Amino acid sequence: MSVPITITGQSGPIAGTLCRPRNATKIQVLVHGLSYGRYYWDLPYEPERYSYPKEANERGYATLAIDRLGIGKSWHPVSPLVNYDNNTSAVHQVIQAVRRGDLGGRFDKVVLIGHSLGSVIAYQEAGTYQDVDAVVFTGAAHGADVMNVVRKIRLNAIPAILDPKFTGQGYDPGYQTTRAGTRGDFYYPPNSDPKVIALDEKLKQTFNDVELGTGSSYLGTSATKNAAASPSKRINVPTFTINGDQDAFFCKGPVAADCSSSAALANYERPYFGPHAVVEAKVIPGAGHNLNLERSAPDSNKAILDFIDRHTR
Repeated sequence: MSVPITITGQSGPIAGTLCRPRNATKIQVLVHGLSYGRYYWDLPYEPERYSYPKEANERGYATLAIDRLGIGKSWHPVSPLVNYDNNTSAVHQVIQAVRRGDLGGRFDKVVLIGHSLGSVIAYQEAGTYQDVDAVVFTGAAHGADVMNVVRKIRLNAIPAILDPKFTGQGYDPGYQTTRAGTRGDFYYPPNSDPKVIALDEKLKQTFNDVELGTGSSYLGTSATKNAAASPSKRINVPTFTINGDQDAFFCKGPVAADCSSSAALANYERPYFGPHAVVEAKVIPGAGHNLNLERSAPDSNKAILDFIDRHTR
C-alpha cells in the first residue's frame, strides 16, 4: 500500500505492507530504525522465527510495516528534509490515514511500535499527537551510549552513491549507508545467525546525518526527566520498553538505560512519561540491539504481543 504525505509543502508516498486477518479490529503500525526498512519486521528467512507480522496476525492483529521517509519504496526527498521532525510527521500522517479508514476498513485500536530510531520517533509522535492507544519501544530507551552510536554507525558510514546497491537510484550525496561488512555491529553475535546478518547486508537501506543528529538530540536534550515540555511527558497511554541486555547502544555505557532487569528498566523509564501512563518493560537476557533479527525473536515477540493483549482489550 501507499499513503500520500506532505512535508514542507512537498508531497510523496510512504510505502508499506498491510497484513490484515479477517475481522481484525486492531492494528499495529511498525516503524523500523536507522539504515533498515520494513524488512526488519518480516525478514524473508525462517518466518516462523523472524516474522513479527506473522505472529501478530495469528493473534488477530493487523500490521502495517512502513518504509520510513527516505527509505526503500517510500519518497526520497532531498536528504536535509529527512530529519527527525519530518519523520515524525510522516508517521503521524500514516496513522491518521489508518484512523480515517483510507487503507480499507476502520480499526478500533491503533498501536505504534518502533525499533531503535523508530522508537525515538514514536516518543515524539505519540506525545505530540496523542493519536495511538498504546506504544511499544523496542531497541531503545531514554538513555543511550552516544560514543557507541558514533563508533558503530557514524564511523562506519559511506555515501550511499558509493555503494553498488544504491548507485544510479537518484540518492543525493547526503544519503549514507553502512560500510560493507559492518552490519554485525547491530547484533549480539552469540544470539545471531550469520545467514541473517548476510541477508541484512543485502537488504540494508540508507540514512543521513540530519536524521541521526536530530534524532539523537531528542535523547540528549528535550527528553530529560525534568523536561516538562518533552513529548514523552505527554504520553499517557500504556507503554512497553523492551531491550536486550547486550544492546550496545541503549544498555551499555555510563549514560545508557539500566537494563539489569525488567523491573530496573521500567523504573528507569517511568519518570520520562506522563503521570497517567502505564510503564512496563522487559529485558531479554543474552539479546542485542536487533531484537526481531536475533535468535530470541520469538521471546521478544511474545512479550510484546502479551503486553498488547493486556492493554487493548
